[in-house]
Amino acid sequence: MSHFITYTLAHPCENRLIAAVVLAAGASSRMGRPKLTIPLDGVPMLERVLKTLRRSTVDRVVVVLGANAAELRAQVRFEGEAVVVNQGFADGMSGSLRLGLESVRDAEAAIIVLGDQPFLLPATIDRLVAEHRASGAAIVVPTFHGNRGNPVLFDRSIFPQIARVSGDVGAKSVVQSNASDVLEVEVGDRGVLVDLDTPSDLRRESKFRQGRTRVRA
Repeated sequence: MSHFITYTLAHPCENRLIAAVVLAAGASSRMGRPKLTIPLDGVPMLERVLKTLRRSTVDRVVVVLGANAAELRAQVRFEGEAVVVNQGFADGMSGSLRLGLESVRDAEAAIIVLGDQPFLLPATIDRLVAEHRASGAAIVVPTFHGNRGNPVLFDRSIFPQIARVSGDVGAKSVVQSNASDVLEVEVGDRGVLVDLDTPSDLRRESKFRQGRTRVRA
């Protein structure tokens, strides 16, 4: 079910390309090791995210690396994704956002994807794209049981606002300052709320998924 707040229609764009920008530049300080290389069911965390995007309808994927770039290049299989490196990753997430959006500035819209959300479903990505195109909403946010999650789709009309964000913050403030342009879309995908930052996050998610497997069996 889609929940409308109110929004203004984004300006139409001749280029109908939808891009995904994957933020994967963080130092993983809370995990204590390069978390995006951690295998989940035998696949590095970041590669699981990329596999999801490959199965979706997005037209282009840009991955922004930074800390641990060498390890990720060595351990993650890239298949056609563009890779850019944020040399200033220590200054925070905003630099990665700017770099990623600069790489897709010709797109109709960009979906900002977190590299540590390995349980997203391709159908969720496709739903964001479909809702954006059907409604013209400038910002499309997935929700699960009413809770807002990630990834978030931004129309190109919002890119300049994101480029002005500074520090170690994402685009949440841009979503908040454009409340009337936000379309919330309820999805049956718990993965929009799950990002893995710490060892306890890994343990908790492992227990949850093991329990769900036992129930299904």
